[in-house]
Amino acid sequence: MDKKGFLLIEALMGIFLLAIIAVTCLPILNTGVNNIRMTKEKMEMLLMAESIIEQIKAFDYSWEDDKYLFDMSLSTLIDILNGSDNISVKLPLDCKNLKSDYYCIIDKENIGDELWKLHVLLTSKDINSRIKNIDIVAFVPVPKRVEI
Repeated sequence: MDKKGFLLIEALMGIFLLAIIAVTCLPILNTGVNNIRMTKEKMEMLLMAESIIEQIKAFDYSWEDDKYLFDMSLSTLIDILNGSDNISVKLPLDCKNLKSDYYCIIDKENIGDELWKLHVLLTSKDINSRIKNIDIVAFVPVPKRVEI
């Protein structure tokens, strides 16, 4: 029995089968990587929206240094929110010069004298982003000025 060339055909068939397996697996891996990227972006947006709510909730007029949300100081934002029963604030104020990746709209509604209903909508600046926005609603106590 002559087996000349048999090893070459076996090697070619092995490479062919590996190529078919690789071609079918690459789209699955690509989808997985894209889903990981999308989840990371969603978690960043969610963390930023929750951070905005927590900064408003924890605000104290006695702080020495003023913190900023986008390009507005937190004390100015709280004063604006205190100024009306129902108000909407869009951040950043200067959309062209800020390096943030997101736009933010904070809607405030008074619930009695001691409680605010905050609605934070965070939208991505990237028009190609698969995650368009994150929407969070929270109830927070009204920050009060303590007169000494």
